[in-house]
Amino acid sequence: MQGLKHLFQPLKIGSMEVQNRIVMSPMCPGFGVDENGCVTEELIEFTAERARSRPGMITTGVIPVSFMGGTDAMEMPRIYDPKALPSLEQWVKAVHQYEGVKFGAQLNHCGPSHSYFKPMDAVAASAVPGLAELLVKVPVREATRDELKECVQDFAAAAERSLSVGFDYIEIHAAHGYLINTFLCPYYNHRTDEYGGSFENRIRFLLEVIRGIRSRIGYGVPLGVRINGDDFIGEQGWHIADLCRLAPILERESVNYISVTVAGTSIHSSQYMIASMYQEQGFNAGFSSEVKKQVSIPVAVVGRIVSPIVADRMIAEGKADLAVMARAMLADPDLVEKARMGELADIRPCIGECLGCIWQIMVTGVGSCTVNPRVGREHSLKDVAGSKKSASKKVLVVGAGCAGLEAARMAAFYGHKVTVCESRGWIGGQLKLAAKMPKRQEIGGIIPWYERQLHKLGVEVRLNTAVDGSLLKQIKPDVVILATGSLPEVPLGFLNGLENIKDIEMVMVDELIGEERLAGDSVLVVGGDQMGVQVADYLTEMGKTVYVVEKGPQFAPKMAYNDSFFLLQRLTDKGVKMYDNVEKVEILPDDEIWIVRRGTREKLPPVETIVLASDRRPNVYLGEVAEKAGSETHIIGDASGVAAEGQGTLMAAISAGYNAGRQI
Repeated sequence: MQGLKHLFQPLKIGSMEVQNRIVMSPMCPGFGVDENGCVTEELIEFTAERARSRPGMITTGVIPVSFMGGTDAMEMPRIYDPKALPSLEQWVKAVHQYEGVKFGAQLNHCGPSHSYFKPMDAVAASAVPGLAELLVKVPVREATRDELKECVQDFAAAAERSLSVGFDYIEIHAAHGYLINTFLCPYYNHRTDEYGGSFENRIRFLLEVIRGIRSRIGYGVPLGVRINGDDFIGEQGWHIADLCRLAPILERESVNYISVTVAGTSIHSSQYMIASMYQEQGFNAGFSSEVKKQVSIPVAVVGRIVSPIVADRMIAEGKADLAVMARAMLADPDLVEKARMGELADIRPCIGECLGCIWQIMVTGVGSCTVNPRVGREHSLKDVAGSKKSASKKVLVVGAGCAGLEAARMAAFYGHKVTVCESRGWIGGQLKLAAKMPKRQEIGGIIPWYERQLHKLGVEVRLNTAVDGSLLKQIKPDVVILATGSLPEVPLGFLNGLENIKDIEMVMVDELIGEERLAGDSVLVVGGDQMGVQVADYLTEMGKTVYVVEKGPQFAPKMAYNDSFFLLQRLTDKGVKMYDNVEKVEILPDDEIWIVRRGTREKLPPVETIVLASDRRPNVYLGEVAEKAGSETHIIGDASGVAAEGQGTLMAAISAGYNAGRQI
């Protein structure tokens, strides 16, 4: 495409030419590998669907070079086991059916991450107590010299096997707190032998791995290294100055490209490795830009590159040669082809919420995507446009929040005649309000995408239209999908003494944001989940003094840690006083406010406004009416519940809409 001419220029990497500068990043989605370490149809279809769009390169998620190099957090392909090789070969063939796509194997030893949940032996550069206590709860011991020699041979053998099943290139994982990274990082490397101490000693193990691989596969196959530009763990971490010093050495050692990343789950800085919308797009490009000054080989960079425009600009400005994209391709498997054709407005955007990708993996072991519920189900959910047109039904979707918009999209995609009615004058529901929060405007990027898709699919959208019994009789739908969301309510029993209020203004959070109501200079926010802490940030940006009270032991439990980390840090930096484990809030005469917390009473400073941002109830006023009218009725999104685990999130709303729309 002319407008993205830098992104779609070919590039030579060693002996390999890639057709464009887009790399699908290594990802371990938590599915698609069985108990024997064989790749299954789940992962094959997941990868092939993205290969269909023809990125220049696709790199596998972690492939452990040995049993000790894996992790029990999830199954990973066992390239060291001959029984797994046929499945790996099938995986490669599935990608290679798409013209020009190069498929590479990322080889790794997980080191201290070997035992995430079970008491299994794990090794690192050194036996650092903090690593053991925070990560695996069991001792992590120092790797012996003999084990390191064996590990080098494991990498070499794995590289050779990778080529035998058809992979086009090899990438060594030297980042993210895994074994090689623990040698590079002074904080985790306390050794006194030839592998510790000086810079030259700390890079020795990585260089031995490179040489071991080259001794086995020769110099004709492209070899890359993925490595941190910064560990983000403080002064004793690995920094960009170290990488700039190492980069020319890697080039001399026959490395064909360097892929720059940052941080790591294993070293407790995953919030930067898989960053949320609080980090600007392409925020690691400063690191890759410095590395490019040191070498003549291609330099790739990863980190919040969710827009082809941003990727193209980074390459045009000489900050990187390759744009490595992960979550953007979870959100839209056809991103590359749409960018190639200039259909940028049709790319379903990654919104940087992190709830489906990294947080689902951390909590359940299986990844997904907030805006793309098909992730991980590509093999079993084959959506075919117009496939139900011959038995088309008249579908009425009530509510144009994300649950309703997704339900309408899928129903129309399958061939049904769909009408959406929204009582307000705009679409987007709660997401429209959420996008007004500081640093969270990007979350609203999915709304114009929905608007465009519904228009293309011929969905009729009626704004400022409340649905009642008479309108149901007029439309006569076969199916009614209620996506009417939830309503805030007073948390009675938690907030007591409302009758004592004299001058304090009380306002619901929806009114505060939606109507842009003015608050007093000091504000008490009741509720510390996602809505409460975000509105606290919103108020502090206006110069308000804010206090937050929360019933539970944790703030923002329905947000991904990678997202809430930055938000809660913002509140701390701005001096917001936050109280967890609050049993009740008492309002006394003369507007005194006391909280009961851990059995003791504490008086809060005077406040002028109370914002209610805790309890919500499903808005299902129309359900009984629709059923009495004889329509097949589905209640989805917040209208079906908001309080339980897994409810009340954007991810839950879109998933419910997808499932409802395709099942009609």
